[in-house]
Amino acid sequence: MAGGVTPQEVRKQLDRLRSAEPFSSSPQLTNFLQYVVEETLEGRGRSLKGYAIAVEALGRSDDFDPQFDPIVRVEARRLRQALRSYYEGPGKKRTRW
Repeated sequence: MAGGVTPQEVRKQLDRLRSAEPFSSSPQLTNFLQYVVEETLEGRGRSLKGYAIAVEALGRSDDFDPQFDPIVRVEARRLRQALRSYYEGPGKKRTRW
């Protein structure tokens, strides 16, 4: 991994995030984050698509159409906000890369 961070360290940090607010009370945020992290660790991060995130992480049906359902964009925004809040707050001193 870039910067010398191992997949085990990434997963350890992911576990910390999952147990912190707002992730611990939002299965959608947690599923989205976990899916994106795992896909990235498996080398598929650059090929992530909204459809796959919607179906695999957010539980949408196979007939999901991103043109009519903005769930991935909405949840991506919420995820970015939650991560920012965590790393500016309780996670600021807990990250040791």
